[in-house]
Amino acid sequence: MREDHAVRDDRYVRRVSGTDIDAATAFFRSGYAIRDPDVTPTDAAFSWEHAAIGGADMSLRTTRFLAGLRGTTKNEDEFIVLWNRAGRTVLTIEEREVELPAGTPIVLPMDRSFELHHTNIVQSLVHLNRRFVESLAATSDDPEGTRLAFDPFRALTPEALASWRAVVRRISPRFLDLQAPPDAIARRAMADAVASALLSTFPQRSGLHVPEGRLGPEIDRVRRAIDFVHANAHLPIGTTEISAAADLSPRGLQQSFRRHLDTTPGALLRSVRLDAVHRELTAAEGGSTTVADVARAWGFAHLGRFSAAYRSRFGRLPNETLRARP
Repeated sequence: MREDHAVRDDRYVRRVSGTDIDAATAFFRSGYAIRDPDVTPTDAAFSWEHAAIGGADMSLRTTRFLAGLRGTTKNEDEFIVLWNRAGRTVLTIEEREVELPAGTPIVLPMDRSFELHHTNIVQSLVHLNRRFVESLAATSDDPEGTRLAFDPFRALTPEALASWRAVVRRISPRFLDLQAPPDAIARRAMADAVASALLSTFPQRSGLHVPEGRLGPEIDRVRRAIDFVHANAHLPIGTTEISAAADLSPRGLQQSFRRHLDTTPGALLRSVRLDAVHRELTAAEGGSTTVADVARAWGFAHLGRFSAAYRSRFGRLPNETLRARP
């Protein structure tokens, strides 16, 4: 295995490559906390390479792995955005498979184990420090702090995808420059830009999910209910529709949510809708957007109660978020 590693002014440059399967397996086991990685040959001659440039807040990385790689991992300290330039990746998250379309980025799950299966990949990745991103979100919108969670099952809109690509394309040449590397102030500004793009581009979900290790038909129904809420929160749904999607009675759904999640279906629905309103107000452009229009579009008929709930969640009134947009 060949490895080049340099650190200067809190900026590191690392490149590793080779043709040995055992060395590759050891690298991904340690570098990406992949448990029991399983490497299988494909028609391609085996080789691999990984390169990373970055610092404490953000790093940009590429991986080439000409074989099959399967394993289970769990992210806790970094938000990782990845997209394939070649090859195939299938993720298994909460017993659901997600295949990545070529060139389409996804934010890997946080705080829960998931399985990955790569085949002959050439992959780009952005790693963002979790505390850095969440402090940025807290500074702008939630003084009490927040635990962010992104929804891997919801597709990006074409506009969101174009926006993310534009930001990464703009900062990458300067961030990766080895001849005239950016100083700490410039790197922080670029990390701010990418973190802001992460927050505005990728669909978020409430941090609510079934704790790991819980299995059984009732848990499957609770998961279906959660997914149904995230997919249909923009529609006029309530406990009746959610319970029907989960194949439970309304009373049974309430009891299951209390037992496994310590909340109610209505509270989850309200949380998801508040998050959606917050995203739209933050991203609003021009002077035609009103708080009332956005709130009503997401099912909030009583604007007084909506404003109180919004302020409780985000630490400011919705019209303050609208006025504070860039």
